Amino acid sequence: MGKPKKKGTYEHFCVLVFAQGTWNEKDRDAIRKPLIDRHNMKSDKPYHLYNKLTRQDEKPSYCDCNICGPIYEMFKEIQGKNYGILYQGHHYIIPEDDMNDMKEFANSILSNNKVKKLYILYLDGFGEIDRTTIKTWQLKDIMEYIKVNKIKLTEFEHIINEKQFVNRTLYEIYKTY
Repeated sequence: MGKPKKKGTYEHFCVLVFAQGTWNEKDRDAIRKPLIDRHNMKSDKPYHLYNKLTRQDEKPSYCDCNICGPIYEMFKEIQGKNYGILYQGHHYIIPEDDMNDMKEFANSILSNNKVKKLYILYLDGFGEIDRTTIKTWQLKDIMEYIKVNKIKLTEFEHIINEKQFVNRTLYEIYKTY
């Protein structure tokens, strides 16, 4: 009897802050500084949402993850030539701990007049799929498992309040549209 196949891969928490117009370094800092301050705040939650914001300026090239590269490419394609900040990392969401922080985070980011919209994506790790299959995936394969939901901030807040946030959904969140 051979070894059982490993299922799935790492969880991924990804956020793209999409700029309104052009940005300079001061504009970027106005977004990043409050997030860093929240990250550094003492919390009763040792792994709170703000600890899960891993900034990515380059395509990830670490570990044996076959999801990071295609997801990075997807967000860079979405961003195009626009300014923005991408956070992407191997982080899991804890619904009872992270949802209120996620709502606060979205409000904070979208209250900045230099931000047009926000993308949030959580991938649960594809636990039902063998890693050998995942290793062959391209972005198109991953996209078969991702639903896109274009919504206003008030609708996103409702989703959080009603405990309807789902993984494998790319939330495209606008102040209004």
